[in-house]
Amino acid sequence: MDPIADFLIRIKNAYLAKRKTFVVPHSKTKEAIAKLLVTHTFIKKFSVKEEDDRKNIFVELLYRNNKPALQDLKRVSKPGRRIYTTVDALPWGKTPNTLFIISTSQGLMSQRQAKVKNAGGEIMAQLW
Repeated sequence: MDPIADFLIRIKNAYLAKRKTFVVPHSKTKEAIAKLLVTHTFIKKFSVKEEDDRKNIFVELLYRNNKPALQDLKRVSKPGRRIYTTVDALPWGKTPNTLFIISTSQGLMSQRQAKVKNAGGEIMAQLW
């Protein structure tokens, strides 16, 4: 089971079902991804709450003119096949709103942040 892919697909499915909020189990990686998605306006906000000795992430989705902020996503690096890149070969996407989530030695960041910090790493996902 791939918890990162599960988290991203839950976001996509919540948008397709026109939900306003949803809940996922907490992990540090999911929290870092949620921070990136808030920064790049793919979700409205998120919060981490503890219920019954378990932490959960509560995500509030963002709609613009009744259209989802997230159109689609793709999990690039998978547990069976990891995809790594150098800073010079970082992808940019087809639209200006495309976000690549890069896992670097300095933490999770977008392709723009990785370029500024001169850090390559694993390409985790592409969102647009």
